[in-house]
Amino acid sequence: MSFYKIILRYKGTQYQGWQKQPHTSQTIQGQLEKALKKISKSDEIHTIGSGRTDSGVHALGQVVRVQIPLELGPLSLLKALNSHLPNDIECIHSENSSELFNPVFDAKDKTYKYLFSLSGRRNALVDDSMTCLDRPMDIEKMREACELFIGEHDFTDFYTVGTDISSTVRVIYDCKLHLEKQQGFLGEVYPEHYIFEVKGSGFLKQMVRLMVGTLWNIGLGKVELADLKMALSSPSGAKLAAVAPSNGLYLCEVNY
Repeated sequence: MSFYKIILRYKGTQYQGWQKQPHTSQTIQGQLEKALKKISKSDEIHTIGSGRTDSGVHALGQVVRVQIPLELGPLSLLKALNSHLPNDIECIHSENSSELFNPVFDAKDKTYKYLFSLSGRRNALVDDSMTCLDRPMDIEKMREACELFIGEHDFTDFYTVGTDISSTVRVIYDCKLHLEKQQGFLGEVYPEHYIFEVKGSGFLKQMVRLMVGTLWNIGLGKVELADLKMALSSPSGAKLAAVAPSNGLYLCEVNY
């Protein structure tokens, strides 16, 4: 068997998340393994991704360990994958790896970004890649909230039940919110928008989207900073907001 570490970039709009499912091939992992089976002419393939992105979520840097019964140069594997993958999934890096490499447990940190606009109406050109909201928000108060997320906390109030986990404690190394403005033609395509960026030791199911939803409620005055402090210091299991839509979320980077 040969082992590789690859990095995928994909638009998750048309897919039911990363993890392969028995009833559909419309998952990122399902499409990747379908391509690998064609390349290796074998069903004896195996993949492990660094994170199980949800339905509709995108990635700039999904790290995957690939196991196939075929020896190829890393560049040859990259080219072969891109000739078999759909246009909205792309392999952007490939290297030889070890059987011992685990993309999940070996990760030191992950970075996610969430894009949203306060332009007041949806944008047909970017509707599947950022969330458009129609209410003014207190951005400075939201930035204060970002600082509260930094550190080690129990994120019981910021995840939904799914995969079995041993702990709900995670460390957030950095969390910020900044405004992005494009000029010229790109400004016509992409509205003025905000980028919520968070870097942490790991993330629970829908944790980032619940963090974003909480920020929105704080910006709208529906939730106070004191409520967020309490949720992080003495979690009750209650949610401070609904889960933000998936279309604005991106898995950007995984470091090892």
